[in-house]
Amino acid sequence: MHPMLRWHDGYDGTSPEMRDEVRRLQELLVERGLRVQVDGFFGNGTDEAVREFQRATGLDDDGIVGPRTWAALEALPAPDELSLEYPTTFSLRHVALTAQLGAAAEYRALAQAAARRHEVPLCIVAGVASRESGWGLHLDPRGPGGTGDRIARGPRPPSRPGPLPPDGGFGRGLMQIDYDSHEFARAGTWQDPAQNLMYGASVLNSSRALLQRTLSLAATDLMRAALAAYNCGPGNVLRALRSGRDADFFTAGRDYGRDVLNRSGWFLLHGWR
Repeated sequence: MHPMLRWHDGYDGTSPEMRDEVRRLQELLVERGLRVQVDGFFGNGTDEAVREFQRATGLDDDGIVGPRTWAALEALPAPDELSLEYPTTFSLRHVALTAQLGAAAEYRALAQAAARRHEVPLCIVAGVASRESGWGLHLDPRGPGGTGDRIARGPRPPSRPGPLPPDGGFGRGLMQIDYDSHEFARAGTWQDPAQNLMYGASVLNSSRALLQRTLSLAATDLMRAALAAYNCGPGNVLRALRSGRDADFFTAGRDYGRDVLNRSGWFLLHGWR
């Protein structure tokens, strides 16, 4: 169980929380006979040692320490394909995600049911709920009955005569189902975590199916596009891809799909498979 590491991890200005993992990487490189300083900083010397090790073991010498490189360093069998699909750059002990993992434990069985019903990997459901609501920790009030996204919008009579929904923000529940876009978010059952997780997984599955019919994308690329569609709608994802832009071009922060996959990889390493 290791996160993906790359050049400049461990430094104060990038990812100081990764310093212990970088140090473990360096210790393994030394054990394999490579000359590298064990200091927790992924600098040029560590980068060169990683690439040398990768070349010697028949791996792509890209300097990125992902699941295959970690396995080779630890003399373990090559990882299964699922763990390769969603690598993570988050530290295993990432403080905020660890808190979310604790909150998510209460809803794991409900998330599993939603994942099975709509054929979405469990770690992906976890990644969406992490990004959207921090598994309820970012909502007001905290928990599955809370709301988020309180940025005012123009009135939308008759469902919303004012700039905000009458009972909170636009995002509803663990999966932050949008008030304006989904009748489900206006009907009341969104407060039920089982229903909320199930509905969110169904939206993701529908977006994936539409994009799969329309585009020719590899499995992980299709999932990232579907995640982007969860945030900004399938039409915007199609518009972005057809104009040569990234699938996340119209998403919040222009990183929604990529960030959810990163979070999903973290939950995958913590047993959400």
